[in-house]
Amino acid sequence: MIEAVLEKIKTYYLEMLPFNKVLGIGIDLLDYETGDAVTGFNMTKDLIGNSTMGILHGGVTAAVIDLTGGLSALISCAKFHQGKPLDVIEKKLISTATIDMRVDYLRPGKGSSFCCKSRIIRAGSRIVVAKIDLYNEKNTRIATGTATYLIG
Repeated sequence: MIEAVLEKIKTYYLEMLPFNKVLGIGIDLLDYETGDAVTGFNMTKDLIGNSTMGILHGGVTAAVIDLTGGLSALISCAKFHQGKPLDVIEKKLISTATIDMRVDYLRPGKGSSFCCKSRIIRAGSRIVVAKIDLYNEKNTRIATGTATYLIG
């Protein structure tokens, strides 16, 4: 059942959310036990925010932080509803929403590829808080964020 839920989360994020396709995001890890999530994507010309410097657009940075934290929130939602039928869990997953987010831009978004890592710092029955970090391929942290999600 756990694998089926994780597949539903992956399908939802990678196939049903068009913006994630634009970003070229991939899911590298969904850890059901810890709620950790890792995503990755490559730099493309469409993601550049400063054409002179060739750096990642700040909106892309924020979006990836949000969606990676959202994956952790979805895992938490699935765990909270564990034991319920898969279709019930799926309805709960698609009603999850971001209610607050803060992003700190630490360095320019230079890189050819990026990795975003999320971990849950608090999970309740309705609210999940995640800490998220975005790194380039040299493992340099370029941004960090904290996001709060309302889960279904």
